[in-house]
Amino acid sequence: MESDTFERLEQPTDAAPVRLFFSINPPPDVIHHLSAIQSEVRKVLETGFDPQRAVRWIRPTQFHLTILFLGNIPPAEIAGLEVAANEAMASFKELPILTLSGIGSFPAFHRPRVLWVGCRSNGPLQQLQSRFLTTFFKKIPLTENAGSYPHITIARFRHLPRRFAERMRILSEKDWFPQCVWQVNSVSLMRSVPGPEGAEYTCLANFSPQIGPNGS
Repeated sequence: MESDTFERLEQPTDAAPVRLFFSINPPPDVIHHLSAIQSEVRKVLETGFDPQRAVRWIRPTQFHLTILFLGNIPPAEIAGLEVAANEAMASFKELPILTLSGIGSFPAFHRPRVLWVGCRSNGPLQQLQSRFLTTFFKKIPLTENAGSYPHITIARFRHLPRRFAERMRILSEKDWFPQCVWQVNSVSLMRSVPGPEGAEYTCLANFSPQIGPNGS
């Protein structure tokens, strides 16, 4: 069973919409591997430029793999989303096994905005993403980017680091990437709260094939 690395938040009751998404949150051992990857990348990228000015490194407790981005949702609709998520999970007997696989950036190395660690795509993961997209497509308006390549963001760029593409090639040639495989046990409904140093993510509910929301 995955541990709750995200702070749990009581469901909001105010009328203002909240920014929501479904994600897979890695357990502590995977967070350790991701932190090691992030540290190695920092050693290479932070040579020769001001890291505070150019890069915002994601805190390990905020690592996650987005399954479906919902956008701004009225709080009154959250209970219905939880019911739908439980219905989606009912079609699965088990969840995917994920493998960390390489690093990359969006949209490209020559103009990066997001630096990520990839997760090797596989049939069960694709089925999970597809099932959630199908479940929520008719319930709320979703953008074309609601689902995306499976990745875990480790940094966001304010400015282009000097010789970024060259440094990324150095990383790709080094034999340093740790092997990491883990069995996913739950999908989480997450709230994104904007802050001065970037968004903070908090967990509203967890869902699995065996149990309902909140682990009950």
